[in-house]
Amino acid sequence: MVDVKGLWRRLAELASAPTAATPRDPPSQTENPTRCSLDFFSDRFLTIRDLGFFGQFSRSPNGRYVVGWSDRSPDGSRGGHRYDGEGRWILLEGDRLIAQGNLQRPQDGKVADDGTVLISDWLFGDGLDGVLAGFSSEGRQLLHHALAANIDDHALSPDGRMAICRTLNSPGSSDSCKLIVFDVHAGRELARWDPEPVSVAGYEFDTDADLVHVVTEEGDRAAYDFTGRLVNATEWQRARIGRGDLNVIKSAIEQAGPDAASGDIAAILQGLAVACSTDADWLRARAFRAKGELLEKLDRDAEALEAYDSALLLDPQVGVFRRSEKLRRAVGGTSKTKPPRKGRLEKQADRFGMKHEVIELEKGENKLWRSAAFREWTSIENAALEHYLDGGWSGAAAEGGLILTVIKAASFAKLAERNADTYIEALYAQNVAFDEDRYAIGDMLASVRRADIGQLRRNWALISKRSGDSPAFYPGVWWDGVEGLFKALGNERLAAIADRFSTAPYDLRAGWPDLTLWRGDEVRFVEIKGPSDSIHASQARLVRDLLNPLAHHVTLAEIIQAT
Repeated sequence: MVDVKGLWRRLAELASAPTAATPRDPPSQTENPTRCSLDFFSDRFLTIRDLGFFGQFSRSPNGRYVVGWSDRSPDGSRGGHRYDGEGRWILLEGDRLIAQGNLQRPQDGKVADDGTVLISDWLFGDGLDGVLAGFSSEGRQLLHHALAANIDDHALSPDGRMAICRTLNSPGSSDSCKLIVFDVHAGRELARWDPEPVSVAGYEFDTDADLVHVVTEEGDRAAYDFTGRLVNATEWQRARIGRGDLNVIKSAIEQAGPDAASGDIAAILQGLAVACSTDADWLRARAFRAKGELLEKLDRDAEALEAYDSALLLDPQVGVFRRSEKLRRAVGGTSKTKPPRKGRLEKQADRFGMKHEVIELEKGENKLWRSAAFREWTSIENAALEHYLDGGWSGAAAEGGLILTVIKAASFAKLAERNADTYIEALYAQNVAFDEDRYAIGDMLASVRRADIGQLRRNWALISKRSGDSPAFYPGVWWDGVEGLFKALGNERLAAIADRFSTAPYDLRAGWPDLTLWRGDEVRFVEIKGPSDSIHASQARLVRDLLNPLAHHVTLAEIIQAT
């Protein structure tokens, strides 16, 4: 690994060395090319002691030229975001300096086989703007294109003729989120268009055919001509559907009519199968929704309903609840004896295997509630907790803070002080900086099974040390809650939760119900929902993947205003 801080210190030393004169406006060719001693560090950094230069570099495809750039003030003391102190770029042919110049914040230099240079200038200050700059091998400026958006990346054709850049989101700007092609030698923009929403690995030019290929991380290629037309649209669509690209799939579904070819429908369904198997629940939910929309369009209502139900299980807010209920009535027919109509939250509770109950609370101003007239106004979660405390339960309104703290305190016979503020999900995922903190999952789970109150008390003292009586990262967690929940769960049930948690720590850290309650050895997890609330995807995942498989009592408590 490159010692970047050390390299910047070295730059400060070099900055005091005599430097060649730097042309300013415009950049120009060095009249008597200077031979330099080049010192390369890895494949990113370049030092030229003769010029007092340190920065990043790239080579031309034929290896003849090197362009270097430094996004730092002339004395090397300030880099990155700043308001003054221009950066520098240089062009070398072999070991000879042939051109150099200054830009405010030069980035991502490219050089072609003919010595043409392309650099993006991120500019001083805080604006969403940038300049794409091109220079000839003599240092003459060929292109200066100002954009009211930040530049994400850019590329230069090997012959130096053509360039492309991609811009980032810039609300209200016509330059926002565009792919833009330039004729560098003519110094002008040729075309711009909205890019395909994919992760881009790079760009490849075919200047003989007047094409630029946008290459994705999976290796798919979108070929555009220099007017911005996607010339391989059919091939591109087929490839992206096969990858499970929902943006392309949804477009194909919209275009599919009743007379669509069976092969096209089969390809879309195959792509949906890929999308439905991704790890991200929110994406899977949208994939099942798209599948349901296609099947409904094909009059396959029973299959469409199944897809919609799968989407709702993953994310209740995916937007197909009413449509699924309409299909359910159409598929199942009507009954002469109608059961009592269930509300929206009760249906969600049924869908996720949760108990449902209604709690009446007094509603005040500014989203404040209370369980009784003699109580103080508070949050809806704390008011609901008071309701349960009045019913003989103990508990905390801390979402996952309490259970995760108990797991952390139980996972180590003696918690290292350096890990006092380390999130338990990072420790179980082994996402830590030092090898000494990569604890074996099996050892941590074994510690949970052996833990006692003495161990938890010692570790709690460290966890809460820096913020008084509560952890810095979970201010609503107290020792009484840690002790009470540990005693109620016992080692085996706590270890079972920790074991499940260890399979996906970062996914399962979120979505815990608002309240954790216990009475004797009975433990309940209660999600509080106000009048306009709904179950979120992370909550659905936590219940589906952890609490329900372990047969925990999970309740959705619907809060209504007391009359």
